[in-house]
Formats: sequence, structure tokens, C-alpha cells
Amino acid sequence: MKAFGELVKESFPVEEAGEKTCEECGDSYKLYKTPRGVLGTCKTCSNREVLKKFNIPTPEEYRKGKELHFIASFERVPHDLKAATVNSYQPNNDSQIKAKQAAIQYVKEFDGYKSMTLAGTPGLGKSHLAYAISKAIKDKKQKSLFIKVTDLFDHIKSTYSHHSNITEEQIFTMINNLDLLVLDDIGSEYVKSNDTGHETWASDVLYKIFDMRLTKATVCTTNYSESELIKKYGNNGPRIMSRMMNNAVGIRLEGEDHRRKERF
Repeated sequence: MKAFGELVKESFPVEEAGEKTCEECGDSYKLYKTPRGVLGTCKTCSNREVLKKFNIPTPEEYRKGKELHFIASFERVPHDLKAATVNSYQPNNDSQIKAKQAAIQYVKEFDGYKSMTLAGTPGLGKSHLAYAISKAIKDKKQKSLFIKVTDLFDHIKSTYSHHSNITEEQIFTMINNLDLLVLDDIGSEYVKSNDTGHETWASDVLYKIFDMRLTKATVCTTNYSESELIKKYGNNGPRIMSRMMNNAVGIRLEGEDHRRKERF
């Protein structure tokens, strides 16, 4: 018994009449001689119209949506930062004015390559500016993640469990593919040190991150100075700082902790 498609072709013979390049997408499609003349339809564009009509995401949109959802699953933003913008930052001295201006310029001229490090004692607004930068880059339809270093380390350590739904490789792949990575509070993590008093696992992770993002945009905040971080991370210290500050501008904020008030 003949297939239905073969019976249709025998009953309604179709003769090819060449090919045409779609003016919309550039794909080629076949033309056929019909009673109404030579006709043809671009399958790619037809499928896109059907998906659009029924509000169905395209494969690319689905992939991108899944990727953005995965990135967002790592972000935990403190309540006091959720409404933060670069413009809402209120500087109290020249160093903070300089930091705000640098943040505004960074967003305006974002190229996915230049980096920035905001340093200074707690409570000066470093995290405010860093998160505001990340949010502004997202508004530009770029992939950005703001994450505290301690949270990132917790996520990585959780992959070592047999019950984990994600792998360490997936996390590092995500980090590598970001347009902007914002690492908040570098140096705040505590990992058991080795015999020389230097942290090992944490420094290995940070070295890997900064090495893979050597030519990609990264914004960091820290309460430490360069020399303090080098000492903290031991043998990896100089290598971490070299990569962390590659093509980066370093800004130190000064002033009093705006969160702390005398209580007694």
C-alpha cells in the first residue's frame, strides 16, 4: 500500500521551479509551479509567524530564557539594595563622588571588557554601586550576575553533594559566559587555612574565576587593600591580584560607616 503522501503527489503532481532566497532571514526555499503561478514559502519565517501568533518562544528564546533563569537562581540581593541605582547613591566626600562618577561612566561606556574594583571600609556604599552597575547592565539586555563571594563559594561547595542538581562545571560555565560578573565582598569568606596560615581552597577558586575572565568585565568590592589580599591568599595572592586588576580601575572609598550609629 502506498503512503498517503505518495498518493497525494500522484493525484496532484507538483513540479519544482527553482529556489529563492528569503529577503527576511536569508534562508533558501523551493519554488513550485501551481495553477496560481510559481509559488513558494520560507519555512523558517512561516514557523516564526506561527510561534509569534500563539505566543510560543522560539528555540533561541527558550534557550536564552533558560540561561537567564539559571543565572538568576544564584542571585541573592539584600533588601536594602534592591532599589539601588547609580543615581540614588548619595556621596558624602570626594572619594565617594569619584566612585559614583566612575560607576556612571562604567555603565555608559560598558564594553564587556573593562573591569572595576571598589575598595574601602564597610558601610561606604560599595555594594550599592556594584549592584546598581549590575542592574543597569541587565537593563542593556546583557547577562550580569551580582553575587557575594561567600554565596558563590556555598553554591560551589553544594555541588560536591551527591544530591546536587547542578555541577561545579555548570557554575563555572555560567560564570565564564556572563557579560558582567559582580563579586561582592571579596576577602569576607573564611576557609580553613593550610600550614602556612594562608587560605587554599578559596584562593584556588578565585584564581580560576579571575583567570577565565581575564579579558571579560568583572566588578569587585572588598574591604581589603591589595597587599592585604595578596597576604590572605598566599602563593595565589599575586596571581589573583594580577588578574583581578587586569584592565581594571581601582577606586578606594573613604568615610564613616553610614549604617553604624552610636547606641551606648
